[in-house]
Amino acid sequence: MTSPNDYGEAVHGRIRLAVWLLAAGQAIVWAGLFYSFAALLLSWEEGLGWAKTDLTLGLTAAVLVSAILSPVAGRIIDAGNGRLLLTSGCFGGAAMLALLSTVDSQASFIGLWALIGVAQAASLYEPCFAFVTRTMGHSARGAITRISLCAGFASTIAFPSGAWLADVLGWRGAVLIFALAVATVGAPLMFAGATILHRGDRAEHKPEHKASNRDAVRAAMARPAFWLLAFAFPMIGLNHGLLLNHILPILADRGLEQTLAVTVASVIGPMQVAGRLAMMRVEHRISAMTMTVVCFAGITIASLLLLNAGASPVLAFGFAALQGAAYGLTNILKPVVTAETLGRAGFGSISGLLAVPYLASFAIAPFAGAWLWQIGGYNLAITGAGAMAFLGLLAVLLLSAIYRRSAYAT
Repeated sequence: MTSPNDYGEAVHGRIRLAVWLLAAGQAIVWAGLFYSFAALLLSWEEGLGWAKTDLTLGLTAAVLVSAILSPVAGRIIDAGNGRLLLTSGCFGGAAMLALLSTVDSQASFIGLWALIGVAQAASLYEPCFAFVTRTMGHSARGAITRISLCAGFASTIAFPSGAWLADVLGWRGAVLIFALAVATVGAPLMFAGATILHRGDRAEHKPEHKASNRDAVRAAMARPAFWLLAFAFPMIGLNHGLLLNHILPILADRGLEQTLAVTVASVIGPMQVAGRLAMMRVEHRISAMTMTVVCFAGITIASLLLLNAGASPVLAFGFAALQGAAYGLTNILKPVVTAETLGRAGFGSISGLLAVPYLASFAIAPFAGAWLWQIGGYNLAITGAGAMAFLGLLAVLLLSAIYRRSAYAT
C-alpha cells in the first residue's frame, strides 16, 4: 500500500525530472537558436563576403521579433498553454535553421533570422521561466536556478562545435547540424519536461481570468519598480548582447589568436554555471535583490577588464569569468526579483511586457556594436557596453532602496 509520504516523494521526483529535462532542452535550444549566430559570425563574414553590420541585422531582427511577441507568449502561458508554446517554438526554430543553411541573399538571411525570432519568443528563457513560475509558484526559484545551471553550457556547446563544424562541413553544414540538434534532442526534452509540469498545473491551477490579468498588469505598471526593472535589465542586455556577439572579433582586436579567443569565449558558459552553483550555496543567506546589485557591479567591472585585455590574456579570461558568472545569475534573478517586487498575479503577462525592452536591447546590441566599431573601433564599443552596465547598476540600486523601504514599512 502506498503511503502519503511515498506519494509525495514520487510527485517531487517527477517534478525534479521535469526540471532537468527542461534544463537539458534549454541548453540545446539556446545553442542552436541563439549562440550559433555568434559562433558562426566570422565564418559567415568570410564565406558570404558581407559586412558585419549587414550580418548582425539578422540577429537584430530575430531578437526584435522575439521582443514584440513576448507579451503574446506571456498571455498564452497565463491561459495554460505553455507546453504547446515551448514545444512548437523548438520545432519551428529547427525548421528555420534548416532553411537558413540554404540562403544566398542578405534578404533571405535576415528574413529567416526574423522567423527564428518567433521561435525564440516561444522557447527560450523568458517563456520557459514564466511557465515554470506559473506552474511551480514559490518553488520556481530553485527550478529556474537548475534550468539556468544546465543551460549555461549552451555557449560552451555552440562556440567549439560551431568552429569545428564550420571547418569540417562549412557554415552551411554547421547550421544544418544545429537544426538537427534542436529538432531531435532539444525539442523532445522540452516537450517531456513541460508535459510533466503541465499535468501538475492542470490539476492545481486554472487559467487566469482576462480581467484580473489586466488588473494585475495595470497595477504593476503603476509602480516605480516596474519601470526600474524595465530599464535596468535592458542595460545589461545591451552590454552582454554587444560583447557576446562580437566577442571573437573583439578578442582578435585585443591581439589574441583564434584558438585562444575561442577558448576565452567558451569560458563564459562554464562560468555561468559556476556562478549559479555559488548562488545555490548562499541563496538562503543573501537576498535576490542584493545578489542583483552585486551582479550588475560585476558586469560593469568585467567591461573594464575586457577594455584592457590587450595587455594580457589573463585579463581576457578574467572578463569571461566575471561576465559569465554575473550575467548567468541575472537570468535567474530577473524573474525572481520581478515576482518579489511586483507579485505573481498575471506573472506571464507582466514578465512578457518586461521582456520587450530587454529583448529589444538584445536586438539592437549586435548592430550597435558594429556601428560603434565603425566609429571608434572596439575600444569605443567596449566603453559603451561598460557605460550601459553602469547605468543599469544605478537603476537596481534605486530599486533596492525602494524595495527595502516598502518591506520595512510593512
